[in-house]
Amino acid sequence: MASKANTPSLAESPPSPTTAELNTLPQYGFGAQVTFEGLISGNPFLFRVHTPRANPAKQDPYFVGPKYSDEFASATFRSHCASSESTAPCTYADVIQHLDWTTRSSSPYISTSFSFAWSIWEAIRRYHINVKHDVEIAVIDARAVSDRAITAVELLMKGTPKERHKDHWRWYRFALESQDVLVWGHIPGSAILASIPLLQILSKLPSYFLYHDMSDARESPLFKLGWDYTRKKPSYRQFCQAMSDRFLQLPVDRRLRDTTVGSVRLALAFLRPYFHKHVSEDFTGATARVCEMAYVIAQWPSQWWAREHPEMRDLVRCMVHMVGEEMREARRVQTLIDVTKMQEIVGGLEQLSREDEARNHRRRLLADIQLSPEPSPSPTLPPSPTIYNPKELFRLGSVDIVTSDMTESRSTQTDVAEEPIIEDSAISTSNTIPSSDKVCNVLPPSKLEAVTRTASCFLTGLLVGSFIALCVLSPDRRQLAHHLT
Repeated sequence: MASKANTPSLAESPPSPTTAELNTLPQYGFGAQVTFEGLISGNPFLFRVHTPRANPAKQDPYFVGPKYSDEFASATFRSHCASSESTAPCTYADVIQHLDWTTRSSSPYISTSFSFAWSIWEAIRRYHINVKHDVEIAVIDARAVSDRAITAVELLMKGTPKERHKDHWRWYRFALESQDVLVWGHIPGSAILASIPLLQILSKLPSYFLYHDMSDARESPLFKLGWDYTRKKPSYRQFCQAMSDRFLQLPVDRRLRDTTVGSVRLALAFLRPYFHKHVSEDFTGATARVCEMAYVIAQWPSQWWAREHPEMRDLVRCMVHMVGEEMREARRVQTLIDVTKMQEIVGGLEQLSREDEARNHRRRLLADIQLSPEPSPSPTLPPSPTIYNPKELFRLGSVDIVTSDMTESRSTQTDVAEEPIIEDSAISTSNTIPSSDKVCNVLPPSKLEAVTRTASCFLTGLLVGSFIALCVLSPDRRQLAHHLT
């Protein structure tokens, strides 16, 4: 019973390491596995320190072997190389030609490294000793070049003692510490995940790489680094040992923070352009890439400590997913804001277009009115029927009835006497009888003429009868007749 109690159960035992964890490279050199095909599962990234090309628009091929730098732009030459030389077996003489600086210009290979730490160390060394500081680290998808990549150590191990170069062991040591990988011919732009300037990476390093906080940096951006980069002969082995010691001296919570938060932060710095580009379209693939990079970084300072803390992988995966979700949500919100702004702009443009169209329409109407010919005169209306004045008709009727003596006596009157009579009749007529236009507007012409004639006859008969009665009944009819005659 005691033995059973002391024996850990299967659920409590630590999980066995996966194939990828077993194939993960140590800080320095290689383990039992040295072939590229065997290491690619645990080391899916290659790194290359380089100076950006003068023509950044040409992205394919991104890197070219020194032998083909002048003619590799030809598609015909690329197909020829891919069909013939890339399948040829690599030899010891090929790697010697590439590692010897006097013959490197004739080498068809491109140097890369499995180690992100060696790339940072080498980039800082070049930044310090060179006048130009435009140093970048390119991150390459190792699976995209697996058909033409090989480790330099594997090629150096093929050399027999008789054919070994005099600098064989020096180059072997360099290939071990840099974990050098040779890629034949070219590296296409599709295999480049990102190319990041060195200074953008330094600000994202975990704390065990640094001596000082970011606020303590002086004029040089390298002042905060935790190793002596100013030595004339820097040693990468000593650098690895110093970083491991600094990591193991940290408290447990700081170690966990650097292997989780610090690893995710540096992985995002390496893959920032790739992650921003693909997080919305391919969320699973983008987060998987960042997780793979973060696992490689987390295991680098101490592999045994990382294996003793399997929860580290779960924490890394959760943090990467949280960052990806936040980025995707922020991008979605920003897209909605941009769409709303565009709709407002389009609506404003439509309103301005309608107002401008209305103004142009009014201008065209005014122009048509000004340019139109004068209207033709309206046809002449027939004259309105004559409106007879009743008093004038009565006066004329009475004159027609009286004798010729009365007509002659009236004709002998002067013009001066006639004018006041005409004016009086006109004034009285204007005061009592409406104008012809008003009468025409009130009654139709036929009815108005009949009424006028009836009134004229009635008044004429009344006046004639009154005159006859006056002549017959008046006692002074003799004098009256004498006066009239």
